[in-house]
Amino acid sequence: MKRVLLLSLLLFCLLVAPNAGFAQTPFDDIQSNPAAADIEAVYEKGIMIGTAANKFSPDTFVDRAQLAVCLVRTFDLNYDYLKLKEAPVPFDYYDDVEDNLWYSEASIIAGHLNILNIAGRNFNPLQRVTRAEVASAIANSFAAKKLSVITTLIWPNYSDIADLTQEEQSAISFVFNAGIMRYPGNEFRPDEKITRAELATILNQTLKTIDVATPAQDAE
Repeated sequence: MKRVLLLSLLLFCLLVAPNAGFAQTPFDDIQSNPAAADIEAVYEKGIMIGTAANKFSPDTFVDRAQLAVCLVRTFDLNYDYLKLKEAPVPFDYYDDVEDNLWYSEASIIAGHLNILNIAGRNFNPLQRVTRAEVASAIANSFAAKKLSVITTLIWPNYSDIADLTQEEQSAISFVFNAGIMRYPGNEFRPDEKITRAELATILNQTLKTIDVATPAQDAE
């Protein structure tokens, strides 16, 4: 009888183990979301956290402050290697970012490395970011980190990117070929706002790409 109970318990553990991962996150609003596994992955790595107690808010749009913080964490970006006489402050780059805010450090790093391609001295932290902006920011982050990614060079067959700048098109081509941002159909929808769930998927794919990337100077 004891042997039967032990075998039954073992079988139960084997059946439920693959789905037990969600217990690792405190969120009660992601279980039915298609990006749940990606959300769990970036949460466990400390890249994206919740918006409130037990909430991830997967359908909420991402703003510029959130994107900057997430990219700094994903790529481990910093300015420690710079030969600076003194530590920079947000006002060195932007007029609308105060010191000691949760995104202040990330805004400085993004500003110095030009990750977000911001013209002028307004960071606009609450501005919602688009797919095109995220694609460019990721491509810029790879360049800032001096990482090279070997991919099959295929120009994406998106009918709605022809009017973008060459830099924006190149960034979209990069994230497409690297498998970071690929969308079904023939539209990239560059002006579409990014949700937190979508960003989680993008960042998780970015982490996988970073894992196979090589230092640019060694990739010749």
